[in-house]
Amino acid sequence: MNLGYARGYQITQQLDMLEDYPVDELFSDGHQEVEALTSPTSEFQALLNFAQPGDHLVISSWEVISRDYRQLLACLDQLEGSEITLDVLNLPQLSIEEWRQIFRWSLRNDRLLHPFLVKAGKERNRSKGAYSLFSKEPEARKLYREIIWLLVEKNSVRQVAQQKRVPIETAYRIQQELRQLQLAIVLVICFLLAIFSIKLAESYFDQLWIQIAICIVVTLIILWNVLIDTEESEAKSSNKEKKVSKT
Repeated sequence: MNLGYARGYQITQQLDMLEDYPVDELFSDGHQEVEALTSPTSEFQALLNFAQPGDHLVISSWEVISRDYRQLLACLDQLEGSEITLDVLNLPQLSIEEWRQIFRWSLRNDRLLHPFLVKAGKERNRSKGAYSLFSKEPEARKLYREIIWLLVEKNSVRQVAQQKRVPIETAYRIQQELRQLQLAIVLVICFLLAIFSIKLAESYFDQLWIQIAICIVVTLIILWNVLIDTEESEAKSSNKEKKVSKT
């Protein structure tokens, strides 16, 4: 039996592709996030519970399941354990073992490059275009905003990547963009406070050098406090990641 599954953006196009396949039973989690796949009440879990050994899962693309190789490998293990075969409509037809070899190779090479990717902030050009605030896909723009809020809430890059199932390099790049935005806001605030301190100093001191000195001191105090807070938050996030890796 052919079991179709659809989720995420372009849901109408996905359903049309699955109906043309054709499929015997169709399951869909609509525009829900990737977390829906692990929910016991999701249609994806209902599909796995409904499937019988020898059934055939049909999806329009791998992004329906996840954007992370680790999650895709876990999905392949689930399908193999349930003796379900697979067909991805926008890609050549391969067996589960062939897909597993491809994902393992990709994951292994990503891990080999991982330290350099994270330090340099390098990322595939395709991922940069797919995960941005100005992406053409509404689902991608929504995902970008959600990643921003998770980072604002002091979640680590690894936690965000795992929760939203995006490459860790992408989460790191978005974190860097967020820090640049925060730094720009701090500089604007420092500029405004510097002007305010100069105006305030004019009311009490006539000497220009005293006014400039007060302005510099106020600016340095603000920047020092911001940098200290940033270092503390980075240290906390790194400690969290070390604890998670040890467990």
